[in-house]
Amino acid sequence: MRSTQITIKDIARILGISPSTVSRALKDHPDINADTKKAVNELAGKLKYRPNAVALSLKNSRSYTIGA
Repeated sequence: MRSTQITIKDIARILGISPSTVSRALKDHPDINADTKKAVNELAGKLKYRPNAVALSLKNSRSYTIGA
């Protein structure tokens, strides 16, 4: 494993599923199988996955910085 931040793509590669399935599982999407959600969430916790703050700020058009 890399020493950098774990990504959705890393989790998908390890579990053999698509990154979009990992993303939906992390967001508790109703179309994703409960077993898949459990596997994704367990691995994400084990690997200490955290969403990328820069990507979230781009998606939400907010930087979450003080004074910005």
